[in-house]
Amino acid sequence: MNKKKSIVILSLVSVIIILMSVFALVEFPIGLYDYTGYAKTIKLGLDLSGGISAVFNVEDDGLENLEGRANGTVNTLQALLVSKGYTEAIVSYSDQKIRVEVPDVDDPERIFELIGRPQSLEIKDGSGDDATTIIVGKDHISNAYVTVDQSNSSYYAVGLSFNSVGSEIFATYTANHVNEKLYIFVGGELQEAQSSGITINEAITGGSALISGNYTYDDAYALATSIQSGTFAVELDLIESRTVSATLGENAINMALIAGIIGICIIFIFMVFAYRMLGVAADIALAIYIVLLLWFCAVLPWVQLTLPGIAGILLGIGMAVDANVVIFERIKDEFKTTNKPIKSSVMAGYKRGLAAVIDGNITTIIGAVILWVVGSAAISGFAIVLFISILISMFTALVVTRILMNCFLSFNSSNPKLYNLKRGEVK
Repeated sequence: MNKKKSIVILSLVSVIIILMSVFALVEFPIGLYDYTGYAKTIKLGLDLSGGISAVFNVEDDGLENLEGRANGTVNTLQALLVSKGYTEAIVSYSDQKIRVEVPDVDDPERIFELIGRPQSLEIKDGSGDDATTIIVGKDHISNAYVTVDQSNSSYYAVGLSFNSVGSEIFATYTANHVNEKLYIFVGGELQEAQSSGITINEAITGGSALISGNYTYDDAYALATSIQSGTFAVELDLIESRTVSATLGENAINMALIAGIIGICIIFIFMVFAYRMLGVAADIALAIYIVLLLWFCAVLPWVQLTLPGIAGILLGIGMAVDANVVIFERIKDEFKTTNKPIKSSVMAGYKRGLAAVIDGNITTIIGAVILWVVGSAAISGFAIVLFISILISMFTALVVTRILMNCFLSFNSSNPKLYNLKRGEVK
């Protein structure tokens, strides 16, 4: 590689690092749009951003396919939370328990209203004990949501979506009982907001219905929440709930940043001291690794950074440096024990160290994949970040560092002191 090409490559690498660092951290307006650094858009888990956590015991009702119905309830809860705007919510099921974690929540009480009090839902043809049940929430209703009242846009209404069975039952009943009333019972209790009943104005055949009543948004939300909480396919008993303060997460992030900066600075200094220009190449590659990792964590949808995830990042940094150290030691051995020039020693060192680096990283990747697939939410967060970190570290160590080394060698490949290389006894 000639000097002119090396200057172009080094300049391009410097520009990339600077621009990605700026775009990672700096906020600035772009026309009508306010740009936020991509590092600040990384999705944070419950332990870092705060939020709520709830654990439900799945009651064994003696009916068939409890496992399947529980998994169906998990999907319903997940879809429900996403539909309410909580896109980072995690719902999981194991050991007959359903765990719900919703990070970055401004109003925890509203979430507990939504998931913390699941009860049975029935729509009946009367308000007395002898009333007949027409619709059962968990069997017939797929969703309940807040919408604008079509008859008066100043108020809100509650929309209902029925599954295929519920649609058929509701269409048949409403066609035969126009101008009659229906009553909503949640947990066996008549809903106070609907104590006078809901009038059937016409046959409802489209698989959806609208409950109007001059509701404010909060009233409509409360009714929709009550209805939605009765659509789960299994009986749930809340056994644990807690609100996690974001203060812990802020402190953890700040401490992790301080620890990371100190650690990276020590690594930079050590690599330069131990390997001279080899270390400089490794340090530049490490800087590229850091900005690339932050970018991937920000753009990949399945990455949600948690405390274990931060540990995965720090471990990835260590492994990125470790790969360079393995290769550099092979280069030093080649130069010390042979009469090869520096360029040939570098090529031979990479060739000898390649297998060791790949083997070490592949075993770590396999472990990360296993943890990702079978681990809990917290462990999966660690595994995902570690998996991404290892892939990027292999790229920077085996590709970027080598390119940078070739650039440096184009300027001076005859002075071993620049690379901390020493001749030894030739065998």
